[in-house]
Amino acid sequence: MNVLIVEDEIMAQKSLTRTLKQNFPDLEIIGTTDSVKNTVEWLQTNQPDLIFMDIELSDGICFEIFRQTEVKAKVIMTTAYDSYALKAFEAGSIDYLLKPIEAEPLKRAVARCRKNESGVNIEALLKM
Repeated sequence: MNVLIVEDEIMAQKSLTRTLKQNFPDLEIIGTTDSVKNTVEWLQTNQPDLIFMDIELSDGICFEIFRQTEVKAKVIMTTAYDSYALKAFEAGSIDYLLKPIEAEPLKRAVARCRKNESGVNIEALLKM
């Protein structure tokens, strides 16, 4: 699986890269971006299978990416804030990982992507 990491904090980017390489040697990180603008530009010429996407980026909120370009990849949101969870699932996120990202939740999220599961059924959740 080809992976894009969207993260504006260099230490968080390096930590996620290291954790992915340690736990998933078959995943190939084909790119990293740090802003809405850079991510939209990158996605216009590249198509990863999976995106790990921070929510608050250097130039705005990641949901702007979905408004500006079609995102075909599976997306796992990564953030320090739990307040965006519902919006993340509405945008089609497979999972929502809180930083610092621990190995077990990461393994669960990647397993969901590999099984092609969509995670939580947002419509059912909203009816509860």
